[in-house]
Amino acid sequence: MNKIYYLFLALLLLNCNESKTSRKTETKIETYLKTTESKYQNYKTNSVVRDELNNFIKRDFKSQFNNSILSDLPFQLDRVEKCENGKYILSLEHSLTSKLEDEGMLSNLEIDLYCSIDEKKAKELTEGKFYLIDGKFNEYITFQNNEKYCAYVLMSPFVGFTSELEGNEIQFGSIAFDLKSIKEIQ
Repeated sequence: MNKIYYLFLALLLLNCNESKTSRKTETKIETYLKTTESKYQNYKTNSVVRDELNNFIKRDFKSQFNNSILSDLPFQLDRVEKCENGKYILSLEHSLTSKLEDEGMLSNLEIDLYCSIDEKKAKELTEGKFYLIDGKFNEYITFQNNEKYCAYVLMSPFVGFTSELEGNEIQFGSIAFDLKSIKEIQ
């Protein structure tokens, strides 16, 4: 009986150690958003401060994107499309409908990405799968430029934190970027 007790105790201790070591680390964008939030601490209760925060993010995010801030954030391949202009376009999203699991700040983060890709690679990728990407910021997609990315935006991009009344989302709208790399998450 003692052997069973010690075996059970050993398994319990192993499970405790595994749960500590298997804890996920914070993504680059989570670190960025938390650091930025801390500079504008009153943003949840003051519209002026929230506007300042959002203006900062809209200006700063382009350079952060180019510094691979999204390289560890999973994006779901929504669709591969061949546009009327003959270009192949990837539509990737990290939005309320494409999360791997509910993870605090990430579960409120919405980003849609669009990029051109060569025909061979476009035909190798699988819609619905999750990918890690890296790239260079090109432009926010708006009503004026959406056709060249086969994107159908419903509104010009709002970038930043919304209020509690709007659901506490962190939105980056639709972004066109130049793809450096894409790797499927296994």
